[in-house]
Amino acid sequence: MSEKNQFSEELAAFYEASHDYGDIGDESFYLNAATSTDGPVLEGACGTGRLYLELLRQGVDADGFDVSPEMLEILREKAATEDVTPTVWQADLRSIGASRTYSLALVPYNSFCNLREVDDQLAALKAFHDVLAPGGRLLFDVYVPRYDVIAEAVGEWQEIQEVEYKGTLLRGRSKATIANQVEQTYRAEQELLDTDGDVVARDEFVLSHLPPQQVDLLARQSAFKQWSVWGGFNREPLTDGDSVQVWELVK
Repeated sequence: MSEKNQFSEELAAFYEASHDYGDIGDESFYLNAATSTDGPVLEGACGTGRLYLELLRQGVDADGFDVSPEMLEILREKAATEDVTPTVWQADLRSIGASRTYSLALVPYNSFCNLREVDDQLAALKAFHDVLAPGGRLLFDVYVPRYDVIAEAVGEWQEIQEVEYKGTLLRGRSKATIANQVEQTYRAEQELLDTDGDVVARDEFVLSHLPPQQVDLLARQSAFKQWSVWGGFNREPLTDGDSVQVWELVK
């Protein structure tokens, strides 16, 4: 099973704190797509609701799902403090389990890269195709590796930030290593340490590099009838030096 990433309570809380810094470049893009869509919207891998809750605040008829129940619990706790009612459930990208169809589906923040096997990637595309209405769109982004950064940082622990969890101050750190050089995958490790330096929570996951040629081949093998890619969230052509690929597949 490729799409693991079921965070502990501590790591889910740390994820929420370390990603609570507003628009990271994708939020405006996905919000504009959702608010201009005539019909319901689905967000895959919605996490703690960074994007999903903003969809609800903007009045979008949106559902969401995530593989991590701990992430979804934080999302629900945040929603309870606002005048929004989330419709979210636990599922992964290959088996969505939605009860209705959507005009637009979103998979932001490189989440598609959690699927490392071709069969899993095709299964995810089929799952989204199945829940989209005719003419519906799937939007997702995948990272472009920066090899200069990788060469400098690979195998070294990187300090992230501190976060308070249930009255205890925890320090987060992460490390990236090559998981499989032939398959072009890398392993991301995350740890939370207490003030004594003891590890209180740990997780790791493997992400796949998805060059545009591979995504294009996946789209060709899927049931989607149209697809295109941009080199960022401003819909400019994908060129060398871009740090993200943004894909749109149309049913």
